[in-house]
Amino acid sequence: MKKTSSKIIALLMGGTMLFSSGCDMAALLGGEQHKHSYTQKVASAEYLKSEATCKEIAQYYFSCSCGEKGTKSFEQGTKLDHNYTAEVAEAKYLKHAATCESYAEYYKSCVSCGQRMFGENAETFFVEVYGEHKFTEEVHEAMYIKEEATFESAAVYYKSCACGVMGEETFSYGEPLRVLTEEEKKNYQPTSITMSFYDAASSVYGFTYNTASEPMRPVLRIAEGDSIGDNYVDYPVRSEVQTSIGADDLLMIYYVSKVEVPLVAGTKYTYQVRDEYAQTSTEAFTFTAKDPTSTKFSFAHVGDTQVDGGSSLYFGNLLRGGAADTDFILHTGDVVEKAKYEHEWETILNGNASYVATMPMMAIMGNHEGDYSGYHGTDEIVKHFNYMLPQQASTEKGAYYSFTYGNAKFIMLNANDRDSSRQLKKEQYDWLVSELENNTATWTIVAMHQPCYSPGGYGSQLDGNKNAVALALQAQLRPVFAQYGVDLVLQGHDHVVSRTHAINSVGNVVAETWNTVDSINYSVDPDGVIYLETGPGGNQTRGPVSDADASLYKYMVSSKASSWSEISIDGNRLTVSVKYSTGTSTVSYDGCTWGIEKTA
Repeated sequence: MKKTSSKIIALLMGGTMLFSSGCDMAALLGGEQHKHSYTQKVASAEYLKSEATCKEIAQYYFSCSCGEKGTKSFEQGTKLDHNYTAEVAEAKYLKHAATCESYAEYYKSCVSCGQRMFGENAETFFVEVYGEHKFTEEVHEAMYIKEEATFESAAVYYKSCACGVMGEETFSYGEPLRVLTEEEKKNYQPTSITMSFYDAASSVYGFTYNTASEPMRPVLRIAEGDSIGDNYVDYPVRSEVQTSIGADDLLMIYYVSKVEVPLVAGTKYTYQVRDEYAQTSTEAFTFTAKDPTSTKFSFAHVGDTQVDGGSSLYFGNLLRGGAADTDFILHTGDVVEKAKYEHEWETILNGNASYVATMPMMAIMGNHEGDYSGYHGTDEIVKHFNYMLPQQASTEKGAYYSFTYGNAKFIMLNANDRDSSRQLKKEQYDWLVSELENNTATWTIVAMHQPCYSPGGYGSQLDGNKNAVALALQAQLRPVFAQYGVDLVLQGHDHVVSRTHAINSVGNVVAETWNTVDSINYSVDPDGVIYLETGPGGNQTRGPVSDADASLYKYMVSSKASSWSEISIDGNRLTVSVKYSTGTSTVSYDGCTWGIEKTA
């Protein structure tokens, strides 16, 4: 009998000897100790060497069949996705540096490898500390003036930060004052002044005018009451250089000046625009600020005032004939015939200064301003009117914008800017849908130059596919207009007088129910959109074409010169009356007075 090992005896007797492995145990029990073979791959926690990351696969130690852990390792599994939750404010992750108006913005990064996020949807975080002002801007506007120009020295201005905050460093600009000759003063004389709603709902008005030379100290001086007197306020005006074509067909460089002025509704004001250094000014204009909260108001829909030869007569006739008695003018484009010639703008604006300087005009560009072969202008809306425009890729062929007045939402489309399919480009279409989705007004009115529905050539003429644009705009806009309950679409371009029946999303005429009030027939809650043509505000009259589908129209009439529609809103009732002026009298088109009534 073999003697029992002292180690085993110790164990059996309650000793505390430990064994490192099964192999040691076998040896102690008298078996033969084997050599470890580390070939087993067991991917369990006890053999884990390093966990998986976004850069490496998890590694485990090889083991022996007895369970003994080796020193070498193997990979198993897959790499993890990046965990972009780390917020590390280091330069390599910087998206936008902090400015005096914004926090520094950084890309989030992976907690394991430090890689930053990429792509359009990359998440970012902000470090809530503003940067310092950088007073490097040299803006020669009145708000930054330190010392006015004198006959000995030029004006001195404070430098400013890009955010507008004024610094302490200064710069000089311009020339010392001198006595200008009467001929020289003409270059600083303001011309082509217009008034618009910059922000109608907040009663902020926009003013625009031109000068031949860069203004030296331009201001808009305004006071309450019938005259300026001594109790006035001077609003500093900003100016920028523009180009056009002069009457002699040579390049013309001139300056456009703009300013926004907050006014109090119902208050009478008198103002003039002037150059304090040049000592030039317009005449004084008096007007009463409108009440943008009133649900009882009227406006004149005017279009196509272009006049061969640039006369201001026909536009003036309709203004004197009653259009100027409304609260504002809505112009659907083709203000002038050859928009590249600035003298045509000067003619129609200066010739009607007493009106366009005292009542807001909300305009869109027609094809003559934006796409008229050989004669179209550039940025004509931006040059001649001051509107609060939404961000858009370009305004060269026109601009789109919206405004709210009373209980009505006005959406002003730019139908010049179309894609290869002849429809509005996606940017503008998406903006339109957003405006309609977020609209809470009682009335929704859309204005556009090129028509969707018109019995004139551009709306209906099949010969030569002249109506191709109208058909493309119908296909794109008719469904969305119907879906969001647009009440009225004001159009131009065709110079005819027409009104469609209510048209639904697929182009079918919808029966209308009528209610007669004071001899005017009102369509009650029409289940479709009504498209209107008002005729020319100028003298280029036209009539319906033979291709026009009469079943679509409640009326279609040959137009007269100096035409407009007077549109009034009184709560839940809208009234349209189409008129024209002969120069000595105002005439209503027969059968072209009607309305819409909402019962909801």
